[in-house]
Amino acid sequence: MVQATTPTFVMTLPGSVDPEDIAHIYFSLVQNTVNIMKTGEDITIDGQSVYATLAQVDTVRLIPGAAKIQLNWTYPNGSRACSQIVQINITENLLKEVVE
Repeated sequence: MVQATTPTFVMTLPGSVDPEDIAHIYFSLVQNTVNIMKTGEDITIDGQSVYATLAQVDTVRLIPGAAKIQLNWTYPNGSRACSQIVQINITENLLKEVVE
């Protein structure tokens, strides 16, 4: 992923998870002290695939190097589950600002 861009991450829910049973879902990207969390309209579920889109204002805060991503979700009864943590690589963008 390149810093200062608008990537869409695609993660796959475990086959044992029925997306219809999920009450809320959260996407997290963490790098050092930067913690980006998306939920609601920023996430789309299509079958077992979960799509999370980040904005320039989110990714401009990242620095080149490793970052981690993960999904968490809750069920109507209040129980919570999560995916495995996945490490990704952030690469440099020479234009390190939000542009239109």
